[in-house]
Amino acid sequence: MDTPDIVTVAQARSLGTSRKTLRGRKAERHLHGIYSPVRRGRDALTLHRSLLRAATFAGTDVASHESAAVLWGFPDVDPPKDLNLLSIAGDRRARVKGMTGRRGLVLPEETVVLDGVDVTTPARTWLDLARTSGVTRLILWADWLFNPVWGGDWDRQPLSTPDGLRTLLDRHRGKPGIRKARLAAERARVGSDSHRETQLRLALVDAGLPEPAVNQWIYDPVTGERIHRGDLTYDEVRIDLEYEGEHHSEKGQVQRDIARSERLHQADWLELRFSSYHARNNWLPAILRTREALISRGWSPTGN
Repeated sequence: MDTPDIVTVAQARSLGTSRKTLRGRKAERHLHGIYSPVRRGRDALTLHRSLLRAATFAGTDVASHESAAVLWGFPDVDPPKDLNLLSIAGDRRARVKGMTGRRGLVLPEETVVLDGVDVTTPARTWLDLARTSGVTRLILWADWLFNPVWGGDWDRQPLSTPDGLRTLLDRHRGKPGIRKARLAAERARVGSDSHRETQLRLALVDAGLPEPAVNQWIYDPVTGERIHRGDLTYDEVRIDLEYEGEHHSEKGQVQRDIARSERLHQADWLELRFSSYHARNNWLPAILRTREALISRGWSPTGN
C-alpha cells in the first residue's frame, strides 16, 4: 500500500512506515504527530488539504469552518493558519499548536467525505461561519451555494438549496450566529452568476428600489420565444440590468452582447449595462441610473 503524502504516527504504523522513517532526514514534521515521510514542496491549498486528510483519519474529527470552506471553494476564503476541526465525538480537543478544535452538535447528514477528507457539508459550513461573519458575506455565500458557477464552472451542481438552509437553521436553534444566518437566508436568492450580481441586487434594495428578479428569461412579446436570460430584471417595466465582467471585453463576447442589446431593444426592453465603475461608493452610480430608468418606465418611488 502506498504511503499517503502526509500521515499521523498511528496511520504510518498501520501502513508499515516506521517511526524512524518519520524522523529521518527525508521526512518533514508539520504538526504534533503529523509528518511527511518524504519532504516536498506544496502550495498552500494542497498542504492544507493533506494535513486535514491526516488529521481526520481517526474518524473523531471533521474539517470545519474556514478549513471546510476552503475545501468546498467558498469565494474569498483562503487556507487558514490553523486546521479547523470539529469533534463529532463531542469531546473537547486539547489545544495543539496549528489546530483549532471545537465541539458541537454534528448530525451524520451534516458531514461527508470530500477528496479523502471528512468535512462538514457546504450548508453546515456556511452556518458555522455565521458566528464570525457579517450578514452581507453570508448572503453572498448563500447565493453561491445555490448557484456555485462563480468563476466559470458552469456544470457545477448547487451545493445547497433555500429549503436545505431553512431545515438546517430549524435544526440548530440557539446556535451562535443563528440570527445573522436567518437574516442572510431570507435575502439569498437562487440564480446569481457572480458576487457582483448579488452585490448589485442588495445595493438596489437597500437604497429603497424594487428588488429585481435574478437570471429570469426575457421573452419576445410577439413570438413568445426566449430572447435572453437577464442578470437582474424588472419584468413589469421591461428593464434588464447586466453586469459586464472582464470577459465581456473579448471579441466574441462583445459581438454577442451587441446582438443581445438589439434583440432587447426590438422587444421594447431597456437594457442597463454596468461595470466595476458603477460599483463605486457602494454602487451609488448604479443605484442612481437604475432609479432614473425605473421612473422613466412609470415606476413611482411613492408606490402610486
